Amino acid sequence: MSQRATRPSKSAAANDVKAPAPRTSGTTSSSGLAQRIAAPGSLAEAEEHYVTCRDAWTAAMRAANSGRPADLATLAICQEAYEAASLERDRWLSGARVSIPVELADEHASIEVVVDQTLAWQDVHDHEKPRGFLGRLFGRRPKG
Repeated sequence: MSQRATRPSKSAAANDVKAPAPRTSGTTSSSGLAQRIAAPGSLAEAEEHYVTCRDAWTAAMRAANSGRPADLATLAICQEAYEAASLERDRWLSGARVSIPVELADEHASIEVVVDQTLAWQDVHDHEKPRGFLGRLFGRRPKG
């Protein structure tokens, strides 16, 4: 009698795992940038997302006991979402304000920047172009 390897069946805990939905604002992109842009707008939203991620992470921990690669991958995704939600919730709870340093602009510095940019732009577009076949044929002469 030959023994056949059977695929392990999904556990009951694995059926309960629902990965938290990424927080995107109507975009189809699931990139990290899109998730960071769609941050919660209030403490209640942050708390709700935190609880959802925490519950999904807990269910994924139970399902990961099976050792199946799919369950372990789900655990990794849920853990990443839970950690991000936890940081966002902590940021809302701390009420910390982020200050943005503002440097006072010097009038002369801004004029110098504009002049430097203009000169650099001219250097880019006024460079010597190599003479190709048509340039040699029709007698295009180099500037000089």
